[in-house]
Amino acid sequence: MSQQKLSRVMIEQLNNWGVEHIYGYAGDTILKFFSELKDSPIKLYTTKNEAAAGLMASAESKLKGQLSVCLADGGPGTTNILNGVADAYSDRTPMLLITGQVESWNIGTNYEQFIKQMNLTDSLTVYSALVTNPESIVDLLVKAMTKAIVEGGVSHLVIPMDMWDKEVNAQARDYLPHLDELRLPDDELINQSVELINQAQKPMILYGRGAKGCREELLEFANKINGGLISTLAAKGMIEYNQQLYLGGLGHAGNEKADNLLKEADLVIILGATWWPMDSVPRNPRIIQLDAIKENIGMTHPVEVGVLGELKSSLQLLLEKVSAKNNQEWRAKVEGTRELLLTKLSREYNNNQTGICPKEVMKSLANILGEDEIITLDSGDNVVWFAKYFSKRCEEVLISGKWRTMGFALPAALAAKINYPQKPVTCIIGDGGIAMVLAELLTAKRYNLPVRIIVMNNGVLAMERNKMLSANLKEEEVNLSNPDFIKLAESCGIKGMRAESVEELDYILNQHQDMTETILIDVVTAAPVPAGTKLESRKVIELV
Repeated sequence: MSQQKLSRVMIEQLNNWGVEHIYGYAGDTILKFFSELKDSPIKLYTTKNEAAAGLMASAESKLKGQLSVCLADGGPGTTNILNGVADAYSDRTPMLLITGQVESWNIGTNYEQFIKQMNLTDSLTVYSALVTNPESIVDLLVKAMTKAIVEGGVSHLVIPMDMWDKEVNAQARDYLPHLDELRLPDDELINQSVELINQAQKPMILYGRGAKGCREELLEFANKINGGLISTLAAKGMIEYNQQLYLGGLGHAGNEKADNLLKEADLVIILGATWWPMDSVPRNPRIIQLDAIKENIGMTHPVEVGVLGELKSSLQLLLEKVSAKNNQEWRAKVEGTRELLLTKLSREYNNNQTGICPKEVMKSLANILGEDEIITLDSGDNVVWFAKYFSKRCEEVLISGKWRTMGFALPAALAAKINYPQKPVTCIIGDGGIAMVLAELLTAKRYNLPVRIIVMNNGVLAMERNKMLSANLKEEEVNLSNPDFIKLAESCGIKGMRAESVEELDYILNQHQDMTETILIDVVTAAPVPAGTKLESRKVIELV
């Protein structure tokens, strides 16, 4: 049996398990691995900061539903990448984090940049290990990847820099097909669900990211039982506002009409979602929850029947077994509520401020973006406005769900374009968010990733300021000192344009429908206070 360097065995093992990309940034402890990746089947993408590499890996995993990989140097590189790791951990998406470490003989000493890395990542990982013997590399790597996939989380492998070129006998293993096997729902639990659904006269359906790929079944099911449809933010774009039973979202980023109707329901059917905002839901609900992840069922609310299994199969079984309802009074109420909502959304917002109302920005985007668009969102009021007023269907909406980190949207857009180069990608980000990742404009240019970057430029951290105003707090340090985003984009080799009116924005969007290069559109926006803004008590949980 011929020996190979540990780094080569790792690449072969990752490749066997379908890893196509690694996101990272160079540093002493990982340079040998970088060198081996050059002529390998795995493409290495380097960012301008490790945090962006972590966010790109997290976004890739959310987008494809597969294991992603990011790579960081020891010490500062590891601390930098933690924001992206936390995003993947919080949204339960499978990721492998590989970090370099000082030489084995310097571990535990006062050597420069040494730190106990696993102490830093322990609360963010489902598994972590330090490679102490090169012959264990395949065992550790397979265990790490398996744990990340099965448990939905981040695994962390720490590799001392003297290990990379060690000769080992370990042989890479093929991918284990059983990891892709989908659990089918239990017949008895489906039958219990059918009984409850048949009894209900006022059903509502709350669906989330887990229902991805079930659009047709979801619409058929809603129409069969005359149930209102409410989406979480991560599922926004699956169903558009012109569907008769669709009512938008809940809570701050939703609308009070959907909230009120949900509170009237005699049964709530939750599909692939864990979003349960306490101020917007019934006090004593009857709930059926269907999910492919057992930990999600009953996580944030009581459940009468919980069905564990692949959602498409569960929906298909429900469609076969439930009786078509004749609850026309309830359906009329759902459709009437939707009409009232659409009327409200169509009204012009009385701005009384300089700049384009964010609502009008979202309406312009909805008019131009197609159903195959991948949209990445940041964190802040720009997300609230999108959730309320973006009315069309799209391919995917990528968000930092529970972690809600600023700066997510741009790295996520780059990852989306890397993985689906034929799909159009639009990044919607505030001026505060893009300020955190401005250097990644150079990453977009370096790899020729033509994405559309919409910068909502209002000169303020709007969500934070608005929460201060709503709580009668004194405003402090929420105004921003912004650069000229156009000049900055151009200095990075990226086309920059500014829109100061709806007409200018519409013109720019229409002129650049076919994206052949990265374009940054600096949209001068107002910062009105969205309805429902308040200082949060943090008693709600949003994973999907």
